[in-house]
Amino acid sequence: MAEPTQPATAANSPTGYAWCSWHKDFSDGTRLVQLADQGSAFGARGLFACEPCREAHRLVPVAAQPMPGAEVDAT
Repeated sequence: MAEPTQPATAANSPTGYAWCSWHKDFSDGTRLVQLADQGSAFGARGLFACEPCREAHRLVPVAAQPMPGAEVDAT
């Protein structure tokens, strides 16, 4: 039986390595926090933030934000 080549990670643990738009450097654990309105020629369009910057600036990853128009019925 083949052994896994990568360690197991938690289901919701951030695994991205990208540019943090807040502290202006590459960082592990970056997440998309804001989608860009304009198109880009380079794939990912938006602002990314690392965990310390998300906590310091109270940023919520796009994946954890409610979808626009998905209002909850309180009845």
